[in-house]
Amino acid sequence: MSMELTLGVPAHRGGIVVERPELSVGVVHAVSRPTGLELDLLARRPLDRRGAVERQADIRAGRAAPTVAPRRLLPPFDEGMELRVGWLDRDGRAHWEHGSWSASSGDHYAGSEGPSLRTVLRLPPMFDRVSVVLAWPEIGFPETVLELPLPDRATVARDTVSIWDAPLHTRPAPDTLNRRAAAGPVETVAVEAGRTVAAPRVLHRGDGAAVVLTRLSAVGRTLAMAVESVATGARAHAVEAAIGFPPAHDPGAAVAVVHGTDAVWLRMHEGTCAGGGDDFSSTVELAGPRPDGDVLTVLVSWPAAGLPDVCVDIPVEAS
Repeated sequence: MSMELTLGVPAHRGGIVVERPELSVGVVHAVSRPTGLELDLLARRPLDRRGAVERQADIRAGRAAPTVAPRRLLPPFDEGMELRVGWLDRDGRAHWEHGSWSASSGDHYAGSEGPSLRTVLRLPPMFDRVSVVLAWPEIGFPETVLELPLPDRATVARDTVSIWDAPLHTRPAPDTLNRRAAAGPVETVAVEAGRTVAAPRVLHRGDGAAVVLTRLSAVGRTLAMAVESVATGARAHAVEAAIGFPPAHDPGAAVAVVHGTDAVWLRMHEGTCAGGGDDFSSTVELAGPRPDGDVLTVLVSWPAAGLPDVCVDIPVEAS
């Protein structure tokens, strides 16, 4: 299965860690486990404001190519042509890693968001501190070393827990809740700018099925969350049988934000799922308004996996 079946320890609060004219980089999520450090990064290039005619004119005039940045830690030649990510050992030697990648072309030149690249990497177990190195010489982005503090080994060993054993705090959903869909278009959020405001936690669980909040971060007055739904055995078969083709909606759990007597279902702006055999997993990214207080109440429902509606109160830290 694609997800880790343990809750790790938050290793970084997130946010922009590099901001240069040619590229900005933010930590979406970082979590430490005894088995390794998971690092989720998003890099964004500036929006090209030129129209097609201007771009063609610059290409013909030789003005389009940026100055290539020098290589010190990268080998003289490598197979990459985009952002490279690695870490430095005690001797200062770079170990370049390959993770999962996703890309967005960004907005039209009259929009606001430039092209972006997102990568999730799984580094070896690391504690106390890590030196992360970034490089993209082809666009003029120089090799950059980030010194990131990490939780210590004892904390990671103590606080990493299986999702099947983690504490669970739910209460039945009131019948009086007015359940409705969110209005307007799906909100897009610059998740790389968010700051973590809650630790990972299990939102719902039953025999062979669980719903996990893997990230909750604040971007201004918006909360961005990542939710993973996992099922095994008979529960996985039941979920896959209910999906249909093509799927009418994400087959994982549904999440709503509760305001008084209203429960507003959140719509995903990104999502993936994987199944087959005795395992099923789904990952969705959602966004909703930050509550006025310090508690976010959500309604969680996954009937296909045998999980009835419950409410969960999530303490939200200051960002």
